[in-house]
Amino acid sequence: MRDCCWIISDGTIGMELQCKALAESLNLKYQIKHISPSRILTALPQFGAIPLLWKNKYYTKEFYPPFPKVSITCGRRHAGFAIALKRMSKGKVSTIHIQDPRINPTFFDHLVIPEHDPSRGKNIVISKGSLTKINKDKLEAEAKRFLGLVNHLPQRRIAINIGGSSRGVAIDKASAEKIVDNLTLLAKKSDCGLMVTTSRRTDETIKYQLRKLNEKQNVLVYEGIGPNPYIGFLGLAETIIVTSDSINMISEACSTGKPVYIIALGKNNKRKQSFLDAMQQEGRTRPFDGHLQSWTYEALNETERVAAIIREKLSNNNVI
Repeated sequence: MRDCCWIISDGTIGMELQCKALAESLNLKYQIKHISPSRILTALPQFGAIPLLWKNKYYTKEFYPPFPKVSITCGRRHAGFAIALKRMSKGKVSTIHIQDPRINPTFFDHLVIPEHDPSRGKNIVISKGSLTKINKDKLEAEAKRFLGLVNHLPQRRIAINIGGSSRGVAIDKASAEKIVDNLTLLAKKSDCGLMVTTSRRTDETIKYQLRKLNEKQNVLVYEGIGPNPYIGFLGLAETIIVTSDSINMISEACSTGKPVYIIALGKNNKRKQSFLDAMQQEGRTRPFDGHLQSWTYEALNETERVAAIIREKLSNNNVI
């Protein structure tokens, strides 16, 4: 790797992973600078451009020269810090921001905006879904690493990726029970092995129901003990089933090129529904109805595609 890059993050895994994926695809050596979100800069990221308006202990503790050539941030609550860093470095830091900050794009050098977000501009690169670290080599390596964990399951293996409640949507007991009942029925009638993982947002209501699956034959539920086999399960799976709440998890599943089924989990907002509709219309996903079919599609490879565009822009501006 070459050239120093700062990833500015509050530790939110999904956002941080997207930043790391892009930095690695750009072949940038990076440091992660952890911050605490500011209410002012979250509400009004453009205030980061105003000298002396914003003071924070992190600016003296972490954000000091020599500044990097590039910064990468993700999500509105980090946008203000990217703008402030640009100002503090007197314009020397080239800012890359992922997701729509909903402010004037000219506050940033480069913006990576998901297709389902509205902002457009000359410095904007449009992506389909989230940026991921999923690629063929990664899948093969992780599949080999965790093969021993699932050797007892039938050869037809299905990865089940369960999310949880999101903003405005709480998962109740009845919904959790329905998911588990459908998965139990699937394992029985399809003679397949289920490899189940949850996310950090998965509610205890769902986790409690999922523990019942561990008592079933041909089911393995990862409960957080030992290394996380999430990517390994994606590599080992013939088919992937994902809950509808997570754009990140669906993007990762669609990056495998394998059939992806979606389990509806609560009501989707307009932005998320637009993404789900696009994935289904492009033939990557189908609603889960209890039946399994096989189909092919062009796997998402957005990280490499986006990185190639930004790499050329950085090179043209003599940044890297």
